[in-house]
Amino acid sequence: MSAKPTSRDPTRRARILAVAKRRFVERGFRGTTLSEVAREAGCAKGALYLEFEDKEALVRAVVQATFDAVRERYQDQVLSLRSPLDRLVATLAFAFREHAREPLFARLLRDDPELEVLALASDEAARAQGRLEVERLAVWVDEGIARGEIRPDVDRNVVPLVIGLLRNVPLHLPTLAVVGASPDVALEGVLELFRRGLAAPEPVARRRRNA
Repeated sequence: MSAKPTSRDPTRRARILAVAKRRFVERGFRGTTLSEVAREAGCAKGALYLEFEDKEALVRAVVQATFDAVRERYQDQVLSLRSPLDRLVATLAFAFREHAREPLFARLLRDDPELEVLALASDEAARAQGRLEVERLAVWVDEGIARGEIRPDVDRNVVPLVIGLLRNVPLHLPTLAVVGASPDVALEGVLELFRRGLAAPEPVARRRRNA
């Protein structure tokens, strides 16, 4: 078996990924062509195929690179917080910010609601990672209850589901313009209600922290 040709241009892959991401956001998966990506990235179409075997492989690489960047920001902005209640609220706030910062996922979902092009439905690794993320949120609920920050009657299994639902709130923000509501105010309101719904009564939380 012959070895796969190596890339002679070390910057080519990064250029292709950057152009492809912009194209996928602007035109979606179906509206993006490899010829246009190659031309804008400054390489021949054949050179693009040295990096990615087809458009499906390219979009998966773009999504993976985006996920990696999101995960790094999540570690810096959320996992570094000491309070489990703050981490849960920050997780939702982070999802709101990333929706505005990374429109790629919303565009791909509009074009392909089942994300079949990414083959996520059959990706056991992706499902396993999702289960780990859900369990981590549930563990934070346990930790928050133990520390007196979160109400003891909160269901640890429901909180991840609620976050999963509320993280899609930004998708509905355009409808607020009809009634003249501010999207920023709406998102802050959702975060405040989410925090109040989880938080233990203040005197209890304060006593536990000072113990």
